[in-house]
Amino acid sequence: MSDLQKKAQVGMTPISLLDCRGSFSELTNKEKHYAHHLSQACWAIIMVTLEQTSPESPEIFELILRLFGSVEDIQTLYKQSGISKEEWDLLLCYFSVFFHNSGNYRGFGDAKIIPKVGPEVLEKLIAVSPKKEILTPIFERVQEPMFTINEKDQSLGFPYQNVSSYYSPDITKEDIDVSEEFMKEQNMLPLTSRLWKVDQKHLEYRFASIEKKEKVTHQYKGYTLDFVYGEFSEHLKRVNKHLTNAIPYASNETQQKMLEAYIEHFKTGDIDTFHKSQRLWVKDKNPNVEFNLGFIETYRDYVGVRAEAEGWVAINIKSQSKMFGKLVSSAEEILPQLPWGRKFNKPFVIPDFISIDVLAFGGSGVPLGINIPNIPFNDEGFKNLNLQNSLLARFPKEDIPYLVKEDMEVIKKHFIKAYQIQVGYHELLGHGSGILLKEEDEKKNFEENLINPITNKKVESWYKKGESYDNVFGSFASSMEECRAEAVGLYLSGIEDGKYNKIFGVEDEDMEDTIYSNWLILLRGSVLGTMYYFPQDKMWKQAHCRARFVILYELMKVGVVEVTMNSEENDFIVKLNRDLIKTKGMQCMSEILLKMGIYKATANVELAKKWFDENSILDEKMTKIRQIVINKKKPRKVMLQINTFEKDDEIIIKDYEENGEGMIKSFVERFPDLYN
Repeated sequence: MSDLQKKAQVGMTPISLLDCRGSFSELTNKEKHYAHHLSQACWAIIMVTLEQTSPESPEIFELILRLFGSVEDIQTLYKQSGISKEEWDLLLCYFSVFFHNSGNYRGFGDAKIIPKVGPEVLEKLIAVSPKKEILTPIFERVQEPMFTINEKDQSLGFPYQNVSSYYSPDITKEDIDVSEEFMKEQNMLPLTSRLWKVDQKHLEYRFASIEKKEKVTHQYKGYTLDFVYGEFSEHLKRVNKHLTNAIPYASNETQQKMLEAYIEHFKTGDIDTFHKSQRLWVKDKNPNVEFNLGFIETYRDYVGVRAEAEGWVAINIKSQSKMFGKLVSSAEEILPQLPWGRKFNKPFVIPDFISIDVLAFGGSGVPLGINIPNIPFNDEGFKNLNLQNSLLARFPKEDIPYLVKEDMEVIKKHFIKAYQIQVGYHELLGHGSGILLKEEDEKKNFEENLINPITNKKVESWYKKGESYDNVFGSFASSMEECRAEAVGLYLSGIEDGKYNKIFGVEDEDMEDTIYSNWLILLRGSVLGTMYYFPQDKMWKQAHCRARFVILYELMKVGVVEVTMNSEENDFIVKLNRDLIKTKGMQCMSEILLKMGIYKATANVELAKKWFDENSILDEKMTKIRQIVINKKKPRKVMLQINTFEKDDEIIIKDYEENGEGMIKSFVERFPDLYN
C-alpha cells in the first residue's frame, strides 16, 4: 500500500452532534416553520457543492442514499451481506466523512478521502440490496475514483496540477489568466460560474441559474468567450421551491424581500440580485432565525475567484448575543488602536454580532465564526456570527497532544472564553476593519496626500475600476486575509493587559491565563496545520493553516514561541513564553498587522506576496515536525446534524445517535424523495 493510500484512508472517526434542541424549542411555531423551510433550501444547495467538489461526488452521494434508502433498517444490509463488524464500521466512517464534507475531498485541507476497506466490501452490501439493479451501474462508474488515489487527484488545486471542478480538466494557466483579465475589464465577478474549454482559445463561462438564456459571445485577445446560463438549473429549482415556501413565515418585510431577491438571483443568475439579497440580509437586524445562502467563499478555488455553494440556518442565542453586542458598542473605541491608524480604517457601520446555534449547515464543513457578506467595496455593513454549538462540539475532553501537562489544564479551563474572544476580535475587528483605497470614474475614496506609514511617503498604489481584493491578490487572498484577522485577535486580546476581554466576562484573576490560552491554542494549531503544506510543491492546501503558520513563524523568529523535538525526533512540545507575550509578542503582532493592513489597503500585491511567501515555507526542522504531525494525526470530528419535519402544522425536530449509523439515517431522512 502506498503512502498516498494510507494518508487518504478514513479510519475510525469521532462523530459529534451539533445540538440545537434547546434553542429550537424557544422559537414560535411561525419561526420554526421559517427555519424548517430555509433548512430544506440549505440542504438542497449541497447538490451544487457536490458537483463543485469532484466529478464523482454526486454519484457517490446517490449511491449511498439509494443503498441505505432501500431498506427500513440499515442493519439489515450489514447482517445479510456477511461483512465483518470492522469492515461495516470503517465503511460507515467513510460515508460519514463524505457527508460532512459534501464530497470525497476534505473541506478543511482539500485532501482526497478513500475508504479503508476494498471495493468488494461495498459490493457485498449492494448485492443484498433490493435496489441492486440500479446500484450496480452507479457503483461501476464510481468504483475507481472512489477507492483509488494518485499524485494528481490526491488533492484539490489548480486544474492543471491537481483536481478542480471549477474548470475543465484540459484548461491551461494561460486560458485562466486571459479569462480573468477579461472579467476585470468588464467589471464582472465570476463567483457563480465554472470555466470550460470548448476548443483551442475557445472558453465557456457556465453561470449558475435556473433560466437557460441565449448564449452571448465575446472576442478578447484572440479568444472566443461564451457566456452560458443554466448551470445547476435543476438543483437551484429545488432551492427556490423551499425559499418560496419560507416566504409566508417571514417575520418582517425585510426578510420577505431578501428571500425574493435570493429567488430572483438563482432564477436569472444576476449577481446584482445576490448583492441585493445580502444588503437586505444585513438590514435584518438581530432576528431570532438567522440564515444565509449562496456562492459565498472562494477558498476551494485555487485561482481565488469562484465561490462554493453553501447555506446555513441558525437560532439566535439572545443571552450570549448581548455579550457580542457589547463588543460592537466598543468597536469604535478599539479600532483606532490597530497599528495602521484611523486613516486606513473605513467608516465603521454598526453591524450585528450574534451568537447562534446552527440548525442546518449545508456545505463542506461547519466553521466557528462567520463574517459576511463578501461584497467588493462593501460600505453598507456586515454581520458577525459566533457558532456556539460548533464550538461546544469541538471542546477537548481528552489530553491535548504536544503540550506540557500544566498548559493542557490551563487551556481546558479557559477554552470556551479564549475561543469566544478570538472569534469575536477575528470576525468583527479583523475582517471588519481596514479600508480598500480605490479609484473609480476618476474619483478616489482617500486624501490625495495620504501617507503610507510603512514608507512614510505618499500612497502610490490603489484599486482601479474592475479590481477587488480577491481578483488582485488571487490565490493567496484568503490566506492573507485570514492571517490579518487572526493577528488582530491575538493583538487585541493582549492590548492594555486584556482590557477589552472583560466584555466577554473574563475576571481579573483569569485574565493572564485566558490571554495565554488564546495565544497557545492558535500557535499549537499552527504547528498541526503544517500537515496541509506540500513540500514538493511548496504549496499550502488550506488558507487558515497557511495564515496561522505565518504568525507562528514570525513569533518563533523573535523567541516568543518554541517548538522543540525530542532526541528521537518522533515527538515535540509547543512552548509559549508567557512573559514575552506583552513585549516581543505584541510588538511582533503590531509589525505584521501594519504590513498586512497597508498592503491590502493599497493593493500592493507584489510586496505582500513576497513577504507572505518568505514566511510560509517550512525549513528542515519544521518539515520534520510536519512529518511527526502526519504520523500521529488523529481524525477530525465530523458534525452530525439534526433534522426537522412538518407534521400536522407543527415542526418537529429529530436527533440521531452519534455514530456512523446515525449519520447515514440523518441523510437518508433528509433526502427522502431525491431519487424517486
